[in-house]
Amino acid sequence: MTHALGRVVADGRTFTHSSGLDLTPGPGPLGTPRFVFLHFDSVVLNGGARLEVALGYDTDVFTSASGSDFWSRPVNAINTPITMRIVGGTGSARLLEFGSGEPTETSNPPGTSTGSRSNPDPFLNSNPYQEPIYETRLKCHPTFEWRNARCSLPTVPDAVRDKVRAATGIIVEAHDFNAAGHGGHVSSCSGTLIAGDLFLTARHCLVDAAGRDVRSASVTFDYETNCDGSRPAGHNPRFFKVVEEVAAGSGANGSNPPSSSDWVVVRLDAAPGELPAPLEMRDAGLMSGETVFTMHHPTGAVKKTQEGVHGGGTNIVGFDYCGGSSGSSLFDSSGRLVGGPLSVGPVGNACTVTYAPLANVKAGLNNPPVPAVPLDVMIVFDRSGSMAGSAPPIGRSKLEEAQDAASLFVQLVREGAGDRLGMVTFSSAAGLDRPMGLAATVKPLLVGPAPFTSGQIGAIAPGGATSIGAGIGIGQLGFGSGSGNTKAMLLLTDGLQNTAPMVEEVEGFLGSTKLNVIGFGSDADIDGPLLNRVAHQHGGHFTRALDGLGLRKFFGLSFGNIFENGALADPEHVLGKNQSESQPHVFQVCGEEHITVVLGWDDLQAPLRARVYTPSGKLVAAGKRAREVRGRSWVFWKIPLPYEGERDGAWKLIVDRVPPIVIGLSKRAAAAAAATQQFPSDVRYFYLVTAIGGPKLSYLGSPRHIYTGDVIHPRVGLHYPNGTVPADAEVELIVDAPTIALGRLTSEASLRPPITSGDAVDGFHATLKSIAGSNGGTLPVGTTTVHLPMFDDGAHDDGAMEADGVFNHPLKDFTRTEGTYSFRALARYGQGCRATREIHWAVHVQPGIDPDNTDVTLVDVTDVDGGQRGTLVLVPHDRYDNPLGPGRGDCFTVTPLPGVEVVGPVKDAGDGSYTVVVVWDPDNATPGVVVQQPDRPPVPVVPDGYPPSDCRPDCNDAAGDLLDCLGLHDPNVKRVQVKSVCIEVDLEDPDCERPCRKPKGKSGKERKPPGNHKDDKGCGC
Repeated sequence: MTHALGRVVADGRTFTHSSGLDLTPGPGPLGTPRFVFLHFDSVVLNGGARLEVALGYDTDVFTSASGSDFWSRPVNAINTPITMRIVGGTGSARLLEFGSGEPTETSNPPGTSTGSRSNPDPFLNSNPYQEPIYETRLKCHPTFEWRNARCSLPTVPDAVRDKVRAATGIIVEAHDFNAAGHGGHVSSCSGTLIAGDLFLTARHCLVDAAGRDVRSASVTFDYETNCDGSRPAGHNPRFFKVVEEVAAGSGANGSNPPSSSDWVVVRLDAAPGELPAPLEMRDAGLMSGETVFTMHHPTGAVKKTQEGVHGGGTNIVGFDYCGGSSGSSLFDSSGRLVGGPLSVGPVGNACTVTYAPLANVKAGLNNPPVPAVPLDVMIVFDRSGSMAGSAPPIGRSKLEEAQDAASLFVQLVREGAGDRLGMVTFSSAAGLDRPMGLAATVKPLLVGPAPFTSGQIGAIAPGGATSIGAGIGIGQLGFGSGSGNTKAMLLLTDGLQNTAPMVEEVEGFLGSTKLNVIGFGSDADIDGPLLNRVAHQHGGHFTRALDGLGLRKFFGLSFGNIFENGALADPEHVLGKNQSESQPHVFQVCGEEHITVVLGWDDLQAPLRARVYTPSGKLVAAGKRAREVRGRSWVFWKIPLPYEGERDGAWKLIVDRVPPIVIGLSKRAAAAAAATQQFPSDVRYFYLVTAIGGPKLSYLGSPRHIYTGDVIHPRVGLHYPNGTVPADAEVELIVDAPTIALGRLTSEASLRPPITSGDAVDGFHATLKSIAGSNGGTLPVGTTTVHLPMFDDGAHDDGAMEADGVFNHPLKDFTRTEGTYSFRALARYGQGCRATREIHWAVHVQPGIDPDNTDVTLVDVTDVDGGQRGTLVLVPHDRYDNPLGPGRGDCFTVTPLPGVEVVGPVKDAGDGSYTVVVVWDPDNATPGVVVQQPDRPPVPVVPDGYPPSDCRPDCNDAAGDLLDCLGLHDPNVKRVQVKSVCIEVDLEDPDCERPCRKPKGKSGKERKPPGNHKDDKGCGC
């Protein structure tokens, strides 16, 4: 029951600090404007510059902190011209459009059921006020029996009426925004001040999913006449700007919710003492026979009131209303709210309406939903020379595939929620191509108009080496300061870092920034261990895309993980060359507030369409509520829920080919021809459904490094935003594991020399690239897929002993092969409506060098002063006998065993063996070394035929001393690993000055310390 109060008029003029702008709004079809409110965009205010608008009762002042897009409060239109000035510094702005509150007629004749003529005159420039011609669909009596708000009521005390009158206001806003973001018309509703700065109205009054109507809205409590309709003395209304939505019964999605959730609370911008006293919401229910009264602004008119008696039941009977009364409350004889906001009418007849239950409003305010947190997202895009290479399987360049994927991500980013985007590209060096800015402003600059293949992303050209560290570093600097938004970075790379600064040099500056990484290519192309570690260490995900279709899918998933509640479904399929359309793909919706359906395909010559059907079988059509956006190799639908009254149930997606345009055939005939057509080839495609609302499935991270033989804990959490757990949840884990180790591939091939020109590559990856090149462009690494249940029972290292929404399935003896393991967790939950969530991630497993399977020989032994000198030849293997392979000297370091000296660096022999020269005393030491890999316990290795290094009781090294102190003298101990140290020192204890204080037992007698320590110095062992 919102009501049209005028037009939104396009303007488009730009002004600066030196020019200013004046506006004299022209008359509408039925008369001159009564009030005007202004929409500015492209605003740039430098330093202390201010944009000021004279309102007639106050001045609106905007600064750089106001952003680049905002609305003013309503201006008294009698004060023309309306002046707009930039003062106190330099800057510029555009007056995009303005709302003109003016007499407006509906399409139906005024005075009929749905026909009216409004007179929105909050400043009462005409005296006395001229009543509108009201619609009659909610006219309960032969004449409207409401009265002006300052008129006395039969039984309600004037003091009570005046208290309610003061706290009842009208909210005016732009309404029905189009696809370009322009308001359609001016609208109004009624509402009530219920707390210091909180204003309650109906959800159906503010329905724009992007929140544009909320940002345009203002409220006044002063729009009223004397009882006789004349202007009160000193009448000078003041509007208060709406600054945010605080709580609501349902999300804004373009449609009217049921009465139970048809309420929203917004916050007003007001200093203490500027607003009237708020009203109390009564706890007790309304009783039959109780006196109640209304207060509202029908058809955007001056405030009206009416008294009656409640006849019982949940509906309210016997009052008069009109469009514009929506959002108003119902009051008891003490002035407390007993119903509200006004939601639906007529219900069966003109005398019956429904108010939203106050209990739901109070519960929502006490437990408000977690608001969407604005995000700053920096795209960090690899433009190194390797991006010019071909991407399997259809031969487009990696750069083209990456540009398509990035344009999809950019277009998916929501507008109007405070999110900001920026972009850095890197090769040998990095540059901030697009500074951080609001999504609505930056998106067209990044990708241009449809099909979104131009803009700055479309202009990226490949060349140079790869400095991933430079990209991350410039990306972090590009966030700037002053934004309170959460920061996230989306890194795309197809190569190996080969130019400083390296990742390790800059990642310490990331702070709380989440880093999500997509590696584009196989293990021959990317540094899986590095990307896996840096993503998981900085709160993000690592995923790997082998081709362009997978890249688009993972960019879509990244959007869902960063901005929304994850994915409902994301399978891949093939549309056969004898198929014009797919079988229906079914996905469940259970309470979500918004869904985004993404479709991507691999063949640009065979574009596809997405047809989405509601549970009742209704085809979703593009319009003001549902929006379709199409790129070169993708299309997506954004669908607010409920859609035409439908939400929960089984939705369907049918994928079909875009019909060819055939001259001389009707659309129906062309479609029939397409249905029987044989197409040139199969088309691979994926569809992805992401959601706002409901729980989110999150991957809970992994260690920095994982090695073969390590236990993997693929923990995931399924939680609502408030931390609660969905009912009857179960999670399935699907893992694709490699079947052959990279080291075995390179061991069976000869090591290729490093590529030193252009985008340099080390010998190990050059060998893998050569192997892939001789295998049609892909590495000959098969995968095996396993399906496993996950547990939330406290018995599987999954968190609390009771169900807490954390699921795990420890994977023991699973990492038998090095390489990239792809994980997909699928959650199902809910009672009645069974919903789903999915999440993907990847983990790169490195070869863990095992001393028992590593071949060690000692050659070229010669006598030298103090002992012997020889060369250790190591052929490293893991516990499953997979070789480390050649070209991997950077995977480990060596240190000498006690009594051994390492002479010079480890040398790579190029055949999978590594040599290191050692010197040792054969009487006191074993010629061996300790092999160390990051985040892994060190392992000693000794030549075949030599005893393992022991730690005899009389050894003088730290490990021997520690064993002595613990009373452990077993010569079979191979190593000592210190897991924790606790030292307590009493600096004032004089006993510490003695050579060794002997401990005492419980009897008080001196206890002999373990071991032979007669020569020890210091306090104890």
